[in-house]
Amino acid sequence: MPIIESNFKPKHRLFHNTHASTIYASLLRYIPSVKFERERLHLDEGDFLDLDWSRRGSKKLILILAGLEGKSSSLYSRALIRHFNQNEWDAVGMNYRGCSGQPNNLLKGYHMGASEDVDASIKHILQKYHYEEIILVGYSLGGNLALKYLGEKGTEVPKQVKGSVSFSVPMELEKSNARLNKWYNWHYLKWFMLTLNYKANQKKKQFPEALKSFKGFFMSGNFTNFDTHFTAPANGYSKVQDYWEASSSKPVLHNVSVPSLVINSLNDTFITDDCFPHEAAKENPHLYLEITHKGGHCGYIRRFFEKSWWMEERAMEFIQEVVNQQSRQAKSVASA
Repeated sequence: MPIIESNFKPKHRLFHNTHASTIYASLLRYIPSVKFERERLHLDEGDFLDLDWSRRGSKKLILILAGLEGKSSSLYSRALIRHFNQNEWDAVGMNYRGCSGQPNNLLKGYHMGASEDVDASIKHILQKYHYEEIILVGYSLGGNLALKYLGEKGTEVPKQVKGSVSFSVPMELEKSNARLNKWYNWHYLKWFMLTLNYKANQKKKQFPEALKSFKGFFMSGNFTNFDTHFTAPANGYSKVQDYWEASSSKPVLHNVSVPSLVINSLNDTFITDDCFPHEAAKENPHLYLEITHKGGHCGYIRRFFEKSWWMEERAMEFIQEVVNQQSRQAKSVASA
């Protein structure tokens, strides 16, 4: 599909700055709380996923995949849920293993490529409920998971899964990790390392033999070290390069078979030029790439106070314009 030149533009000059946009969106904007109904999905391997539901009695469902260390109650998740609830959609946040307030059972946890948990959640939802349309919306890590899941499924994706929208996607892991190690990202790096190292230290106590090389560098280190000594061995990879390669969504984008929008900002300091899949978007009629000049990482803030924010509005707009149009075309072909 043609690459989309975005019309997003901050209204306040402060949000031309990447860090102001990123930090305000994730920590400072006011989003009213959402009343969730939690459902625990027990996995065959002995672990679990917690799904947080906000229902309106709809046949249409938004499945939210949060960013690193995010959850269903994160600001961007709540903003999306409220916006789609107000437009008569049901919504569910998939809390990753260890991110729902309770440690998961296994050494294995969530990571950039854990698309099998997305698959398990969707299969559960389809078996238990009766949704006619499911849309995946992912942020950063969650966007990579959404695209990886769709690319792996290809034409075998369930018919109820109609499309996806992904924001600020680090789809080339090794290079994105190196970018996050830069000096201008030190505050983000330390913020993530705080909770990630805490969880990893708990796993080290629980599974000491499996994590011999992890030394528990609390509030130190970077993603390269963390992935080398924790993420890769904890999830069955012999080398960190194997983990990075297997978990990046970019190599499978050509297989995506439902309308999928990727929105990345040119001033996002988390991702590199390799995370703008120009060639895949040109070659795959189902893949849309929208490039903004400003927005930061999962930011896209126009002004300080808004009734609805640009990311939620853009996701809804894409679904209404593109996903629904292709669904109508498919039904027309089928009835011809």
